[in-house]
Amino acid sequence: MDIDIGSRLKEARESKSMTLEQVQDITKIQKRYLQAIENNEFKVLPGKFYTRAFIREYASAVGLDPEVIMEEHRSEIPEFDDESVVNYSRVQKSRNESSGKSSGLSRMFPTIITIVLIIFLLFVAYIFITQMNDGSKDNQPASSNENEVSVPDSKDQGKDKSETDGSSDSAKKDDDSSKDSGSGNSADEKANQDKQDENKKEEQSKPEVKLTQKGTGSFPEHTFNVTGADQPSLTIDITGKTYLEVRASKGGENLTPPKNYTQADSPIKIDVKDRKQVYVKIGSAPSVEVKINGQQVNYPIDAKQLVTQKFLFNFK
Repeated sequence: MDIDIGSRLKEARESKSMTLEQVQDITKIQKRYLQAIENNEFKVLPGKFYTRAFIREYASAVGLDPEVIMEEHRSEIPEFDDESVVNYSRVQKSRNESSGKSSGLSRMFPTIITIVLIIFLLFVAYIFITQMNDGSKDNQPASSNENEVSVPDSKDQGKDKSETDGSSDSAKKDDDSSKDSGSGNSADEKANQDKQDENKKEEQSKPEVKLTQKGTGSFPEHTFNVTGADQPSLTIDITGKTYLEVRASKGGENLTPPKNYTQADSPIKIDVKDRKQVYVKIGSAPSVEVKINGQQVNYPIDAKQLVTQKFLFNFK
């Protein structure tokens, strides 16, 4: 071609009236690396792996198809090999922050345990005091009437009547208790059965997504078999900016317009219940999550290591 890859990317950026700072915000690539790409100074970049990945990110950010760019300028771009990947500063920073949070949690753990123990002891003390007060009230003698006249025969009769009434009340309470217990057990059994039926239904409707072939190369294509999905649906969640293409099959009709998408377009839901095959092409894997019936499909290759990947789903 008459124009090199750096000039082509720069021209695409300027045609969209975008500054290097704006491209940096979208791709999270440092400005000095973006300038090096536009000037074709690939030695400035932190290795051949990142050179290819950065060029793909840049192309996607300015509205170009990363795959087409990489193919047309293949001779200008350093070949990918098995060189050791340079630790990227953002990854290292993330690890340091994670380590710091874990250390802080470890220091707070003894304090949390102490607070929980104190609350438990206060609760036990409250229960104990409450029971003591209730016992004291029960042991207090009933007040007697000073003007009461004691009649032996009436007292004996009253005592007999009281014992009879007490026996009847006790039997009635036992009956009520037995009924309540039976009713409670029946309700619990019904609730447990409903829960088991619901769990069983969820397990039956949950599809199985199995990786049958892991892709290779700089733009790998991974093949999956999807089984057990009576009403399959495809959901794509987007957290950043990415090029996205979804087809009914490889080379088939477009189910979504092939273009750049942002978080504002998320989620993208596609009904695929009548499809035997669905093909998904992703320009920025770290910004995209693919789900079948709500079940996330993991990238066979880490999205941070290879940002451009393709999925081919075969529905059985």
